[in-house]
Amino acid sequence: MTGSAWRSVGRDTPAPDVDASPRAVSAWLSTAEPTVDQLLAEPIVQQLMRRDQTDEPTIRHLLRETAAARPARQATNGRINNYDPYTIVRLLHETARAWRGRYDREVRAQLPGMTRARCIVLTHLAQHEGVNQNALAQLLDARPKTLARLLNRLEAAGYIERIADPDDHRARVLALTAKALPVIEHIYDLTRRLCEDEEAGLSQGEAGQLRALLCRIRSNLTSV
Repeated sequence: MTGSAWRSVGRDTPAPDVDASPRAVSAWLSTAEPTVDQLLAEPIVQQLMRRDQTDEPTIRHLLRETAAARPARQATNGRINNYDPYTIVRLLHETARAWRGRYDREVRAQLPGMTRARCIVLTHLAQHEGVNQNALAQLLDARPKTLARLLNRLEAAGYIERIADPDDHRARVLALTAKALPVIEHIYDLTRRLCEDEEAGLSQGEAGQLRALLCRIRSNLTSV
């Protein structure tokens, strides 16, 4: 469903009646506009309904708490709501989405025929010369079939080639062509400019503190 369709559903679909069944409550959650709070609450509600057989009043209470977050955020007129427990998660998500959107637009404008995914593959190959396809898939955390299609397109465009592994002539490794080198330099320049733009207005101390905090958040998430 498109973003506009979600917004339309969120406006036109009323919340379920207080006496609605768990199935009706679940159906409303699946059709209403999916806020971050609802997306986080939905697995909890489903688990309570299926596993613990939680009664309907408790489920409705969870839904009311979730719905209450929206007017609180709207009342801030776009300002950060320090009382919203999901503010950091939402800001990280929105920032990452804004970065991807800006990068995609710049790539389309400056490197016709290239995409963000193809740029990522080329820069990784530049950093890991002589890697094979399976190893590259692990580096990128990509599905082998998805990566194979990307590599086929890059090979057809003349940016990479599959050559015999010097240590095992039965195997193939990936290599960049001369045509790819100026493109990779352009990708590095573009990425550098965007990084400078994203830190505009931040002092070196603030940027360093932000990096340290983000590393701590990442560590918290990956250590679980």
